Amino acid sequence: MAKTLSSCGLIALIVLMSAIIRTESSDVGINRGVARTWCIANPLANPVALRKDLDSLCGGGVDCHSIQLDGACYEPNTVFEHVSVVYNLYYKSHQSQPLACNFGSNSMTTVSDPSHGSCVFP
Repeated sequence: MAKTLSSCGLIALIVLMSAIIRTESSDVGINRGVARTWCIANPLANPVALRKDLDSLCGGGVDCHSIQLDGACYEPNTVFEHVSVVYNLYYKSHQSQPLACNFGSNSMTTVSDPSHGSCVFP
């Protein structure tokens, strides 16, 4: 009897995992069995340091139109939210390579999709 219950539990786990893996997209970033990642600002980062990174990236070739007034990612209008968008654009432009999300302690990767409202993180 114990072996049967154990087998049922294992089968249920396999079915659950396969349902998660087959999900096309979700807020936990699983797409076709591969964990998706995003680069965002570290919530503990110094806002002055985040502003410096934001200015550097926007002045260095990252397209920052989406965080400008009337852009899809303008709201909420905080340095944390804006630099998260820009960090992620830079990260994605470098094929999500781990080193492309290395802005010291100012940035971090996440598997939780940071998209909100009309602001869609690629």
